[in-house]
Amino acid sequence: MRRCFFPLLLILLLIMAGCQSREVNNTTSIVGMGVDWEDNQIETSVQMTKPVPPEQAGQETPFVTVSTRGTTLSEAARQIFLSIPRQTIWAHSNTMFLGEKLAQRDLGLVIDILARNIDIRKNSLLFITRDFKTLEIMESQTPLEPYPCLGIRNLLEAQEKQVGIYLPVRLGEFIYRLSTPGIDPLVPQVTLEKQGDKMIPTLKGSAVFRGRKMVGSLNEDESRGYRWMQSKIIQGGIFIIPSPIDPQKKVSLELIRSQSKTKAIATDQEIRMQIEINAEGNFYEQNSTGAVLTPKNIKIMEELASREITRQCNASIKQAQSLKSDIFGWGRQVEAASPETWKQVESQWNEVFPEVKADVQVNFFIRRTYLTDKSFVFR
Repeated sequence: MRRCFFPLLLILLLIMAGCQSREVNNTTSIVGMGVDWEDNQIETSVQMTKPVPPEQAGQETPFVTVSTRGTTLSEAARQIFLSIPRQTIWAHSNTMFLGEKLAQRDLGLVIDILARNIDIRKNSLLFITRDFKTLEIMESQTPLEPYPCLGIRNLLEAQEKQVGIYLPVRLGEFIYRLSTPGIDPLVPQVTLEKQGDKMIPTLKGSAVFRGRKMVGSLNEDESRGYRWMQSKIIQGGIFIIPSPIDPQKKVSLELIRSQSKTKAIATDQEIRMQIEINAEGNFYEQNSTGAVLTPKNIKIMEELASREITRQCNASIKQAQSLKSDIFGWGRQVEAASPETWKQVESQWNEVFPEVKADVQVNFFIRRTYLTDKSFVFR
């Protein structure tokens, strides 16, 4: 009996596995995808790897970008196979661009297939293109990276630790925010800027959504404010405050970590949000002479840092409320704190949200000064 069991088990496993093999020479990998709106049609662009012989390496780009159009996203995507003689592998596609025209028109045109299709990775980083078509962004040149889609993705991830302005947004999170009452999406924007004789991809602002449409943007300062108000721990980034000994000079501080706690207080008279931010960082640079690093001045810098963070948060709140977009998820906070209040305001939250008051309290602490605890002295 045992002798018969193992051959039967092997046959069963082979049957269940099916025939899913692909000839490698007949495939190409997708590294990024873009969706736009042009001439009343959905325009889909995909960036694919291109096999380059060793003797031609460096002489031509290692990718090809193909763009097609259709009345629906699935139709436009299938049109690609009329010009590409290879099967596509989507496992490496982890970057997605949505065109500004499409975002401002109606994401209902494409969101169903983005959520439904098994080939579209929900952990793909999402970008909204600004002032340029998705195809133009995807065909641009990124320094040090042969594939523009991967280069722009790396750009977003690197700036979070080094600069600290924009938060990466994944497609799955974007879909969740579109489908959940009391919270709206915010997505980093990418554009092209001229550097020398080249057009280089650059992050510029954050796209603000209300429901299914993009209704405006946050600038760099406002995007920083949004980042400070995250309930998860954020790390990395540089921000500037005035010098404690000369307000005309500047001091750079580096963020170690920060976390925000938001509490909704709902009464019959008003809804108010209490936002507490606890952050710590390092003294990084002064662009003036003088003894900045004294106990007294460190306390002053901590207060100046707290004021600057508060200012950025209030700027972000003001812009979001002017656009009637609850990118902070305050509606979710109200529902958790007072379900009865949420039932009363949910249907008109877009009108209630701009009137919500916010109290921002920031506690910032300086922890280290790196290699020296004294200011540089000239001899």
